[in-house]
Amino acid sequence: MKKPAFFIALLLFAAVGSYAQEQTQSEHFIEVTGTAELEVTPNEIYLTIRLKEFEEGRVKTTLETIDKSLLNALKEAGIDTKNLELADAGLLLGGRRRDRDVFRQKTYQLKLSGAAEVEKFLSKIENVKADYVDIVRVDHSELTKLKLDVKVKALQIAKTKAQALAHSIGSELGKPILIRELSVEPYNMYPGNAQYSIMNVQYRDKEELKEYESSFKKIKLQAQVLVQFEIK
Repeated sequence: MKKPAFFIALLLFAAVGSYAQEQTQSEHFIEVTGTAELEVTPNEIYLTIRLKEFEEGRVKTTLETIDKSLLNALKEAGIDTKNLELADAGLLLGGRRRDRDVFRQKTYQLKLSGAAEVEKFLSKIENVKADYVDIVRVDHSELTKLKLDVKVKALQIAKTKAQALAHSIGSELGKPILIRELSVEPYNMYPGNAQYSIMNVQYRDKEELKEYESSFKKIKLQAQVLVQFEIK
């Protein structure tokens, strides 16, 4: 009866010894963070364009007329109409229920490829009696890939830092034990990014539009990782 008890105790001792050794080994590590940033020029600029029927001298300008004028402006600017999407449509009723008091309206979303194309569009939109035009969002077509690139760069920075610290105490860096992503966030992608917006364009004079400078803040990506490496 004593032998089985002895073997059980021996196995327990070995298991505890192995666990203690693993714990001791895991204490020989270095933990560092790596942070990387990347700025990219947006290549997708989204505009909202609202068209609304209106009266001048008791003569109504129909939505069809304004619509046609917008399509002509896009053609003159060399912009593919496939980039124009209908976002909303509706009616505005005046105080009296006559046909003349019912004003139809449409809202479009237009995607442009960059500041130069925005400038071309704005130079042609002057002839379109649009009710409202505004830059609402900017983006980049390869944003997902760029986010990954920033994460990789942050990880490389963390490794370089860990190697430098380990070498400073005469040690070598081993394999990574832990890699944890702390953050990766895009900034300046939404309203407020564009340094210019035009509202109620029919009331803006040509000189004011000519002073427009097509420049956009860059999209700023940031990634931070926490990494643990073994120390040999």
